[in-house]
Amino acid sequence: MAPSKLLLTVLVMLNLSLAMLAQYTPPPPCTASLQSSMLCVIPQTYGLNGLILPNPNHAAHFEGSESDAFFKPLNVSVGTELSLLSIGSPASGVLLSFDKSLGVVTQSSESFGPILAERAETTGRHRFLFGGAYQYFHFTSLDGIDLNHLPVVITHVQFPIGGVYPPYEQDYTTTTNRIDLKANQVTLYGSFGLTNRIDVSVSIPIRRVSEGVTSNAHIVRIATQPVYPGDPYYSSSFSLTPGGPGYFHFFDATDPAGSVDKVFSNSKTASGIGDVDFRVKGTVLNGEHTRVALGMDFRTPTGDANNFLGSGAPGFKPFLAASYRARISPHVNLGFEYNGSSILAGNVGTGASGKLPNEFFYSFGADARASKRLTLAADLLGTRLSGTQRIRRVPFVDIAGTTHSSIPQIALYKSSVNMEDIALGAKYSLWGNLLLTGNITIQVNDGGLRARVVPLGSLSYSF
Repeated sequence: MAPSKLLLTVLVMLNLSLAMLAQYTPPPPCTASLQSSMLCVIPQTYGLNGLILPNPNHAAHFEGSESDAFFKPLNVSVGTELSLLSIGSPASGVLLSFDKSLGVVTQSSESFGPILAERAETTGRHRFLFGGAYQYFHFTSLDGIDLNHLPVVITHVQFPIGGVYPPYEQDYTTTTNRIDLKANQVTLYGSFGLTNRIDVSVSIPIRRVSEGVTSNAHIVRIATQPVYPGDPYYSSSFSLTPGGPGYFHFFDATDPAGSVDKVFSNSKTASGIGDVDFRVKGTVLNGEHTRVALGMDFRTPTGDANNFLGSGAPGFKPFLAASYRARISPHVNLGFEYNGSSILAGNVGTGASGKLPNEFFYSFGADARASKRLTLAADLLGTRLSGTQRIRRVPFVDIAGTTHSSIPQIALYKSSVNMEDIALGAKYSLWGNLLLTGNITIQVNDGGLRARVVPLGSLSYSF
């Protein structure tokens, strides 16, 4: 082949390759059925198809997978958190029993019991307890990383042209992301004593969840200069003015040279019923002071997982509760929750589900009768999640293998994690068996998706 024909062939191939790149459109980060859901608030912060820049002659094709490094573990953490949100114990309050010697119904407990933990005593044969609780969750960190400052670096898709990677493919976009995730929860609960040793309970959460994300994006241009005529990667279609330089990546078509910064945002709010939880508990040791009970919780996936109203998976939680009956009553809870599969642990791009992590949980504490009408309670609440998605902060490494220690990036990994909180609260008898409860739960460590302080207020009545 003559040199002139060879050169012509190469130029044609280059222009065809560039034309193919210009027509490239990245796949949408969410399936069509999920695009309007809260699951896709983060993936669609930059639009339905990810980060799209306005060069009409060169489609921006930045990798969307980097966003997995924070939205996938966030979704998993939300699903897990929704499966273990602490609610008021449905069998805690004024416990009643029938005194055969006196022929009357009497209070059968020294105190009004714990607030978020479970005690071994049951509600009492043919007795009812019902109530409602309000809680507010403002999640502020994920694995110890502030949700107001999540760094994610988005790199360029690599397309070799003639076996060579063009220098503009080394461009990347740094983003600093703020995620505002809040939940208001009202829980209606009730308990009924089948016998003096066995009771059944139900908890029905109603939630309003809001999520907003703001991303400050900055294009980092690696090429030392724009593409000019004579450059092997130049095409006249990239020049916005005749004979002028061409810029591949910019946010404003009227200012291709200077528009390298832009703020993106997205948000959504959803309301509805959460995952309904059913419980059965039976006392297996009923001593004068020491009581031990075994129980089983069954969580039904009634909440809309696509909008963070539920976990999206069934859960089974066998547990043990032990308590000592006295003016100061210590109590211990131990249990294990088996979780099913949920879209929150899956892939929003394909709609596939994944398994939520199983949980070992424990609590240690005591409730104390401060007066006839007042009980104080304190607990250490712990959960260990097995093999869950997590994030950590690492230095950014570009496509050339250079480490940028001054540019943070979020990396995805998988491991077990411990989550611990301290709960402090009080119960006060407003009138007879009508109890007012107040509690705050305080974050102790950094694992998982966390809210620093969670307030709770509730009313319950026994009869």
